Amino acid sequence: MLEPGGTSMIKLDDKNRVIMPPKTRPSLAGGVYLAKGQDKCLYLYSKPQFDAQREQNRLNPPPGMPPIAFKRMFFSSVVFQNMDKQGRVLVPFKLREYAGLVRDLALIVLEDWIEIWDAASWEAYEAVYGPMYAQLFEEG
Repeated sequence: MLEPGGTSMIKLDDKNRVIMPPKTRPSLAGGVYLAKGQDKCLYLYSKPQFDAQREQNRLNPPPGMPPIAFKRMFFSSVVFQNMDKQGRVLVPFKLREYAGLVRDLALIVLEDWIEIWDAASWEAYEAVYGPMYAQLFEEG
């Protein structure tokens, strides 16, 4: 199980690998599943997390598109990768292209998965939703 929290600003190396933060590595030791995510980011799951997500998709497909279409789009993008001894995971071309990953990345650890963003895209997302989030906590 991942310990949620934190944003790591990292770089894609010359061999198109991301270096996972040390705190995430024990949960990812059995390999990872990468998939296209919402808002042009990538989702990274451990094997148990991916199995849980697959079951969630089976029981409760997201509204807005036929369930079979969602399954085809999601699962056709899934790639399994092993993490090497240095904690690096290869990001295949098709997924890098989808998410616009070139060099500078933001890695966000959520409850059950990790998101990999192009750093500029993450900053733009924060610029839109950061003020909305902050407003939730303002006394009015």
